[in-house]
Amino acid sequence: MSDTNPDTGINNDRNMHDAIVEVRAFVQNQTEEKAKAEAQARQEGWTRYAALSMAFIALIAGYTMSKGGDCSSRMARDLGEATYNQTQASDQWSFYQAKAQKQLLTELEINLRSQTKSDETGTEELRKKIARYDKEKAEIKAAAEKFESLRNTFRADAEAMAAMEAKFGKSAETFQIALAIGGLCLLSKKKWLWHVTLGASAIAAYFLLLAFR
Repeated sequence: MSDTNPDTGINNDRNMHDAIVEVRAFVQNQTEEKAKAEAQARQEGWTRYAALSMAFIALIAGYTMSKGGDCSSRMARDLGEATYNQTQASDQWSFYQAKAQKQLLTELEINLRSQTKSDETGTEELRKKIARYDKEKAEIKAAAEKFESLRNTFRADAEAMAAMEAKFGKSAETFQIALAIGGLCLLSKKKWLWHVTLGASAIAAYFLLLAFR
């Protein structure tokens, strides 16, 4: 005769059933969690590309700011050269005026000698002096005009650099705006902000192309 209690067997079957149900529920829960994680990963997979695009935009923005700085440095150098050549041209014209005044005084002296019929030898020396003044004035004028030409060249280049710096600056500012929007995009996980970032970057790139034209 068996001593096994029927109630004990029933309890064991229930416990086994409950355990199986719990295992199934656990597996199903894990499966659902995994599916949700995979779906979320697929949904947010674009953020990796967004981050890469932000890095590329930051690189281009750095290049743009560097070019703007180069233009600013060259503009400052050109303005310095233009000022130097303007000073040299002014000095040459002052020298020219001094020679012209000396020549005028010499011509007056010749006129006085002609009226008083003074020694012709002295008059001839004065005429040679006038000829020398003419030659010196021509050389001084050529030097002054050369300095003025250099001044004009440096001024024109400085103006061109100023225009380019403004264009590079506009492009850099737009890139900075794009990066700021991109930062918000990565924080908020809003994909439409990424599209706005790419649009702003395209505008900045257009400004950058204009700077090279």
